[in-house]
Amino acid sequence: MMGRHFDTTVSLHNILFQNWSTTTTKGVVLASFLAFLFTFLFEGLKSLKSYVVLQRKQNPYANKELVARRRVQISDSQTDLLSSSLMNQLNRLRLTKWRRIMFTVESALNLVSFFYGYLLMLLVMTYSVWLVLAVLLGTGVGYFFFHPINEHLMMKLSPRPTSFYSSDTNSVLVSQHGEHSRLLQSTVRNYEGL
Repeated sequence: MMGRHFDTTVSLHNILFQNWSTTTTKGVVLASFLAFLFTFLFEGLKSLKSYVVLQRKQNPYANKELVARRRVQISDSQTDLLSSSLMNQLNRLRLTKWRRIMFTVESALNLVSFFYGYLLMLLVMTYSVWLVLAVLLGTGVGYFFFHPINEHLMMKLSPRPTSFYSSDTNSVLVSQHGEHSRLLQSTVRNYEGL
């Protein structure tokens, strides 16, 4: 039975399962290490879920080199227009299928994450100071380890225009990302005109 206050005892009964009990210091250290590892992996699961969300929002068929290769393969100029519209429809169908698959994976990860979170809550509700500290340390170390990876993936996969100011040429160098790029260039021109 769980206590109603935090304590430092080494006698823990029914930690997560009916037969997971300990009465020794060695057992509490092992249980704390498992709680730490469990929480560390939970942070990794959250990063994996973020990666899947970013992948779902991507369009793997928007690769310009791939489109250019496909257009080179079509030699007849009369069928070029028909082929490009068929390729666009095919790419839309593939993209829809891709997003459905990624959403299914994302939903499964959400289910596992939800269950995982409740198991961590139950570990904390044992009211063992050792297990609570292990969960807190696991969260901190897991965040420290997985957050930079997650940030790197977000920067790599997020479609954002990039710009920076070059003092040598007194101009703004802008990557070509459609409307965002044109808007930024016109804003810079307006600013330089002031």
